[in-house]
Amino acid sequence: MYGLAGFLGTWLGGVLGDRRPHTVLLGTVALLAGSLVLLGASIRLQPLVVVAVALWGVAFAALPVTLQSRVLRLGSTAPDAASSWYVSAFNLGIGGGALTGALLSDSPVATLPWTALIPVVPAFVLAWTTRAAFAHPPSR
Repeated sequence: MYGLAGFLGTWLGGVLGDRRPHTVLLGTVALLAGSLVLLGASIRLQPLVVVAVALWGVAFAALPVTLQSRVLRLGSTAPDAASSWYVSAFNLGIGGGALTGALLSDSPVATLPWTALIPVVPAFVLAWTTRAAFAHPPSR
C-alpha cells in the first residue's frame, strides 16, 4: 500500500509541482502532518492506520520531487552545486530521523507519530514563509 501510494505521490508531485509549486509544497507538508495525526490518533484501529500510512506514502513521495524541482529552477546557473546542497540537506534529515528513532527505540510505538510531527510543524511554517522561492513559473 505504501509503495503504491508513493507511486501516486511521485506522479502527483511531478505533474502538479511545476504548475503550482508553493501550493503543492504546502499541501504535501499538510498531508504529512495530517497523516501523522491520523496515525497517532488511530494507532490501534487497523483500517485507519492503513489509510494514514497510504496518505503518508503519497506525501512523502511527492515532497522530494517538489523540492528537487524548485532547487533545480532556483539554482539553474549552478545545478550541480544546488543539487548537492539539496541532497546533503535531505541526508541530514534522514540521519536526524534515524537518530531520533534510535533514541526512541525503548518508547512505545504510539509515540512515534507524535514525535515525527515535531519537525513537520516548523517545516510548514518555513514553507509558508518562503513563498517567493516557490513562485509560479511564467506562463508559456
